[in-house]
Parts: sequence; structure tokens; C-alpha cells
Amino acid sequence: MNKKRISILIIISILLIAIFASTYSYALFQSDISGSVDATIADWTIKINNSLVNSGTSNSFTIDTIHYTQTDSNVKSGKFAPGIEGYYDLDIDPNGTEVSVKYSIIIDSFEVQNLIVDRVELLSGGSTFTKVDNSNYYGIILLGNTNVQHLRIYLKWIDLNTEEANEDDSRIGTRDNPNINIPVTVNLIQYLGE
Repeated sequence: MNKKRISILIIISILLIAIFASTYSYALFQSDISGSVDATIADWTIKINNSLVNSGTSNSFTIDTIHYTQTDSNVKSGKFAPGIEGYYDLDIDPNGTEVSVKYSIIIDSFEVQNLIVDRVELLSGGSTFTKVDNSNYYGIILLGNTNVQHLRIYLKWIDLNTEEANEDDSRIGTRDNPNINIPVTVNLIQYLGE
């Protein structure tokens, strides 16, 4: 046999061995692909003041029930006016949720310049709670904490006794429906750690 034929036979043999080896490896790889995924999606069941909310959504509402902590003999009982203080309760119920939750509370601008949020406190529930500034707060409810997060938003209507503040007070007090809108936005998302 000549050297050329032997070289061709060796090259063909090497190619056949390479093809065989690659198909065998592919067959081994393919034979290891098996099994099934049997996972379920974690439940998200959060309620704010007994209303069910969705993850990743903003839920805006207006405070409509103020509990008065300071009254004034010059203001009718149960009415909110300059010089009065009160609070509004906000309950976040994570019972049934199978993930950790981060919530943020944003108190938007009021229509009256001298109405302020004095503070927001976490009264019970066991989440972490942080004040960012007078209008922004956030908390974290870790997985397994099923306690209702009871927050209290304290309000003050300060009597600034400036011309502009007095005009605002009069404008609100003399309209047909003199309710004060106190816009609050609560954002809820899954907490993945930071």
C-alpha cells in the first residue's frame, strides 16, 4: 500500500471515531434529560383596611375617617379645623401571603397648606418600618409574619394665621361639601432583599 492510501484511511478512521464519539456524547447528554418540574406559584393575599390589593400596584385612597385627639372649644365636636389634631389608621394584612413584602406609604400634597402629617407610626405587627421624610415611609414584612401591620397616620391642622392660609381655611369651610381630601398611596411589591 502506498502512503497516500494509508493517510486517507487514517483520516477516515479518525473522522469516523470523532463522529461516533460525538454522537455517543450527545446520546449520553440526551439520556440525562429527564424529570419534571412540580412547582406552584406563591400566594399573594394582601389586604389594606380589609380591601384585597395586587402585587406591584399602587393603591390610592382618600382618608375619610379621622379620629380626633385634640379638640377645641371653638370647633364643633367631630369636625376638623385649624387647631385640631387627629389620626387615621391603616392596616396591612399579609395573612396568606407566601413571600416577603415591601410596602411604601406616600402621603401626597394636601389641598390646604397648613394641614400636615405630624408622623406615621407602626403600632403593632412586627415589620421593620422606616421614615424617609415627612411624606414617605416604607416597611418590610418578612415571610412567615402573618401579623396585621397596624399603622397610624397623625395629622395636624396648624393655624398659621397668614393671609394665604386663612383664605384656604375659608375656601374649604364655605364650600357645599367641606370634607378634606388626604391622599395616601400604598405601593406593595415582593421583597427580594437588599
